[in-house]
Amino acid sequence: MPAQFGPGAQLAAQCPRVPTPDGWRPWTDMDGPVPDALAKRSQTLVDDPSVPLGTTESYPLPGVMVLVRIEPHAWGRDAQKNLIPGCFRAGGLYLPSAAPAVGSTTDGWTKAVAVFTVASLVVGTVATLATWAKK
Repeated sequence: MPAQFGPGAQLAAQCPRVPTPDGWRPWTDMDGPVPDALAKRSQTLVDDPSVPLGTTESYPLPGVMVLVRIEPHAWGRDAQKNLIPGCFRAGGLYLPSAAPAVGSTTDGWTKAVAVFTVASLVVGTVATLATWAKK
């Protein structure tokens, strides 16, 4: 029997639960805000009635591939962005299980580049000041 969609506690109780795809994890607040382009693509898929539940689409972001899956959710948001119970057609967003938080920019490589950049700016500034002081 297909899912019945709409607001209400009874529909929320009957809303099918789908497991997280193997090798993926749900996008969380720790991953930062969902980029606008990804949110729009997800909403386009959700709003298209010809796209069946369970459809997946890969969406590339810098450094990571996001999986968008059309699925039922037992909650939604009203016009004021408040959570409401029900069964809603939604776009679930998933990152590879091993992926670091999308919003994270403090990996070791980034830190090393930042340290070398600052060090090179300091050395360059000191050398310039020393040259000017000799004149």
